[in-house]
Amino acid sequence: MAETSKALGAKLNEVEGELAAKTEALSLLQVEHDKSQAEVNKLQVEKEFLEKLLAPKDSKIEELEKSNRELLEDIATTLEEGFNEALAQATCENPEINTSNCDPGNQIVKGKVVPLDLGE
Repeated sequence: MAETSKALGAKLNEVEGELAAKTEALSLLQVEHDKSQAEVNKLQVEKEFLEKLLAPKDSKIEELEKSNRELLEDIATTLEEGFNEALAQATCENPEINTSNCDPGNQIVKGKVVPLDLGE
């Protein structure tokens, strides 16, 4: 029975040693977790700050893109109006001229009016 007591005591010491080692490891993991959580919190604050900085810039980009679309529409309208005015003047000066094939989307290639190649 004394041997059994010794064996149990040895086993208890072994288990207590393992428990102490695991408790130490758990403590170290908790410290690492706390550090990681602090870093996550810091990054979350930085993210929110950057999002607040970007919001007005995103709004400005949308505003500029809208303005760009409007300007492109104005340019296309002006081109069409100018082209039509030039055709009207050419027809006025030369009433017999045929302008049915004339279009701002055409070009002259080797003396022929052909659709403009935009390289699409």
